[in-house]
Amino acid sequence: MKFSKEKRDYREAQHIHSQDSTTSTSQQPLYSDFIQQDTPALFVNAALDHDRGVTGIGCVLKVGPDQVIASTNFQKPRAPLPIFAEAQALFHGLSWCISLHHQPRTIFTDCLNLVSKVNGNWQDNSTLSLIVNQIRHSFSNFPDASLVHLPRQFNTTAHFLAREAIRLREDDLEDVV
Repeated sequence: MKFSKEKRDYREAQHIHSQDSTTSTSQQPLYSDFIQQDTPALFVNAALDHDRGVTGIGCVLKVGPDQVIASTNFQKPRAPLPIFAEAQALFHGLSWCISLHHQPRTIFTDCLNLVSKVNGNWQDNSTLSLIVNQIRHSFSNFPDASLVHLPRQFNTTAHFLAREAIRLREDDLEDVV
């Protein structure tokens, strides 16, 4: 199966690779390995619609694995690359928490590449580096928080909200026509 460059970039940004057939299910992380029962957590995700030029962003605040405190989704103009969309989702999720006066202890994204950049010392002269620096600065509002990569299969609520933001855009366009 051939993928366009944008789809390959998206898969790389999401860090989704086909699993080796020799990997046993017992080696797969459990949801409980990521989510602590009484700990507030922020989940963020982005989805791209290249045809319509839209990025959907989804953010969910939870306590433990199941109790949703608040959620939001919205649209932005399409990001140039998937990692930019994921960085926008993270930055806007942090800003949203600040505006709600919530203090998540763990912030989850399924973009391993972004987690590595934010948690590391990475910096260059790119636009992405500017966004990463804004994200790092936003973390000063959450002194006890940590940014953690969460496999996509455990980030379904935020992903659904991001896709829903795009779908809402599609419905709005149909109403205009």
